[in-house]
Amino acid sequence: MFEHRRPAFPKGVLTKEVLCSLRNIAAMEQDVRYSEYSDGIVSGCELVEENMRIGILSGVVKYAGRLYMLGEKMTVPYQPTEDWTMLKIRFGPQVKDREYTLFQGQLVLDSNLQTSRAEMELGRFKLKQGSRLRAKYKDFRDLMTEFDTVNLVNVRHAAPQAQTLSPVITTFFAQEAYAFARDAIDIAFCTQCLASGEPVRRELILRYICRRCDRAYAEMDNAELHRCLSDILDDISGRGKAETKRLEMDSVMLVN
Repeated sequence: MFEHRRPAFPKGVLTKEVLCSLRNIAAMEQDVRYSEYSDGIVSGCELVEENMRIGILSGVVKYAGRLYMLGEKMTVPYQPTEDWTMLKIRFGPQVKDREYTLFQGQLVLDSNLQTSRAEMELGRFKLKQGSRLRAKYKDFRDLMTEFDTVNLVNVRHAAPQAQTLSPVITTFFAQEAYAFARDAIDIAFCTQCLASGEPVRRELILRYICRRCDRAYAEMDNAELHRCLSDILDDISGRGKAETKRLEMDSVMLVN
């Protein structure tokens, strides 16, 4: 049956039953709230760079159906290699003792751009010698700067039914597209992206792209979603038309 049970917190020593009730309320609330969410970043985990260390702020991730909480900033040192390096959470096996069943994840840097079943990507980067790594962005295009900038495209954010793009990507898209948007579908999608700051459901992104580009609904990976949003932004802003015109003028000059 449904019930609402709230401890009375009487004066004196708390009984085992009251403590168990508090534990069960917290655990059940978390499990129910995120039961339909995919694995990925649930909240927080904002990238941070300082003094040649890269890491994340506090947050929650979901992996293998379990919620992992990071209560404070965690960073690891990095070095310039000019090759791709991935920032990952590497999850360890279950550890049991008398009071807990414990699962933990450690932050690591790895030159292997594949993630195993026990790993989750938080970003990837190429860093030149003598450069500092950036985890802040100027605009939508800056997200894809090849060197010295953390790339978020393949990071999985938790959402109902399926993982989705980082809200950093959809927010930058909406902020830039809104200034030029005239079509109702563009305005509606941008509004959704900016409405809460939360990750936008994958299905909504897919349906917007397919409708906007007049193509059949089909699954795409994160990289293709980003490419399509980039093309749409160029179209909305007129940047794509300007680039086409410039190329046509260059072609005419070469022929002459």
